[in-house]
Amino acid sequence: MVRRKLREALHYHVIVLLLFINFIVQLTNIPWILNYYRLGKVWPQNSFFCLVWIFIDEALYITITILFAWATIERHILIFHDQLLSTKYKFIFFHYLPIAIILLYSICYNTIAIIVPPCQNTFDYSQLVCGYPLCYYEVSSLAMWDVIVNHIIPTTIIIFCSLLLLLRVLYQKFQMHRPIRWQNHRKMTIQVLSISVLYLVVYFPKMLLEFIHLCGIPEEVGADLMHYADFFVYYGNLFLPFVCAGSMPELKEKIKKLFLNYRRRTQVIGPQTLALSPNAGDPQFKF
Repeated sequence: MVRRKLREALHYHVIVLLLFINFIVQLTNIPWILNYYRLGKVWPQNSFFCLVWIFIDEALYITITILFAWATIERHILIFHDQLLSTKYKFIFFHYLPIAIILLYSICYNTIAIIVPPCQNTFDYSQLVCGYPLCYYEVSSLAMWDVIVNHIIPTTIIIFCSLLLLLRVLYQKFQMHRPIRWQNHRKMTIQVLSISVLYLVVYFPKMLLEFIHLCGIPEEVGADLMHYADFFVYYGNLFLPFVCAGSMPELKEKIKKLFLNYRRRTQVIGPQTLALSPNAGDPQFKF
């Protein structure tokens, strides 16, 4: 995000934050998972590392989910209710305050649930993410809060607001005949819809299985599918930068120019035939 336009655009703020959090996941969580599959066990084997790993895996996942749910809501404000950002105080209240609340909630909730839980976590170093021993899941009320507030509600918001945004933008384009506004809003719409599709494809299966098990269905039901869903979730972290880049025309154009300039600089110069005079190679003597 080196361009000033990308940094200053309001609809890029949450996306940049999502990419930053996703970058932390790729620097920590993904290498630790690969190291686990390489060794067949967790290393280093100590409770501090397990707590850090679980905190990053759970806290950042929840933060990304809720932040993106807010991003789908904010798109409606930016496109259809921009008067809510007309003053400094409205701008802070409707733009920066929700982001700050989401980050604060995620930090506080996961600190209590993972770092200082009301129970004792037991770590299994032979399992991925130390066996993911979140003992508060054994408390039905806390488990229900986590699944509903941190997973089901944000996912429902993402689905509903994304579909509603698409319908409202299409209605504005075809029924109200506003092609200029459509051009301005198309980028924001495509961006949020692209990330919504990625999120639902990658995260929804795991969330649905967790909810089914929480409702009383035995965990043996869909156990094999749950293993694949747990592994497939991490593809969201790998694909998110590409989806975001593909939905940013300015960034795509900049990357395209960089590749074109690189190709011009690395063009191979073919063999050339040089014309030499007949006596060019003869030795010359002076007396």
